[in-house]
Amino acid sequence: MKLQLCIGLFSAFVFAACSHDDSHHDHPAGQGHPGEEGHAHGAEAALGEVKVGTYTVKVTAGAIEPGKEAEIDLTFADGVALPGTVRGWIGIESGVGSMKTKFGEEGATGMHAHVEVPKPLPAGSMLWVEIEAAAGTSRGSIAIQR
Repeated sequence: MKLQLCIGLFSAFVFAACSHDDSHHDHPAGQGHPGEEGHAHGAEAALGEVKVGTYTVKVTAGAIEPGKEAEIDLTFADGVALPGTVRGWIGIESGVGSMKTKFGEEGATGMHAHVEVPKPLPAGSMLWVEIEAAAGTSRGSIAIQR
């Protein structure tokens, strides 16, 4: 009986600790996503636009520092359905030495991710955006500002 109780409590703890809602994540007070009242990420820079398959995406990024996370926001055109799967990484095109991160939806036209910046940052590193759509997988890159 005690063993069953211990297993039950352990299972409940593990499932509670592992469950989370990817559409929401915490930020320090006063920091967050553009367009959310009282919720801004702080200093962000517009990196420009990147063409990925049939999408043209505006890219905004927080500080990009080797060994840290960079907050990246993608903005798609009004009226365009957001793609189902978008991944990004900072580094070289092959992704060697980088960690690919999945973007989450932010409103009707936006997607957001916390992308790890490799340390050391390889020469020629860019922000890479990869979109999986019905027509296949496409990728594009944009220069990063440090």
